[in-house]
Amino acid sequence: IVFNGNGYSEEWVEEAACRGLPNLPSMVSAIPALTTEKAEALYTKFGIYTKSELEARAEILYETYAKVIKIEANTMTHMAGKHYIPAVIHYTTRLGQSIAAVSGAGLDADLSVQKNLLVKCSTLLSQTDAALEALKALIVEVDSMDDVVEMAHAYHDKVVPAMAALRAPIDELELLVDKDIWPVPTYGDLMFEV
Repeated sequence: IVFNGNGYSEEWVEEAACRGLPNLPSMVSAIPALTTEKAEALYTKFGIYTKSELEARAEILYETYAKVIKIEANTMTHMAGKHYIPAVIHYTTRLGQSIAAVSGAGLDADLSVQKNLLVKCSTLLSQTDAALEALKALIVEVDSMDDVVEMAHAYHDKVVPAMAALRAPIDELELLVDKDIWPVPTYGDLMFEV
């Protein structure tokens, strides 16, 4: 299929619809294509797979998707809870001590920069904690599901957005917290210093 535009844009979605092509936005959405009548007829006609083998492959793909997202989500909760949140607490403590030290010295200094930064970091820290707890609860909820197809869809539809919700405040905090306190290399470090 030749398309000279941006295949990641809405333009492609519209073009695919005009051409009558499916546009499956995720792996979980694409898996059922393995077990359609058309796919089954094609694979069985040429002796590649039987119907039960196609169904088994589909189940393995759902299971693999769920396991990979679970690993990523658990890694994310670990990093947020054990690395990012403690680093931000350390940084906000330093900011608070700075504000107290300058005020305590009797200086009539304008502390608006430090105070605004402290408020911004504290707000983002609260958002991070709330998103972390929501993600942890979702992982437990989704893991309790018995149906692998339902589980894969729940990981895609619930857990992945919850992971994005956790990442958002952490990405902002990365730009605010001192580099010497931030627990992992920043994107800039990875791109320009590795």
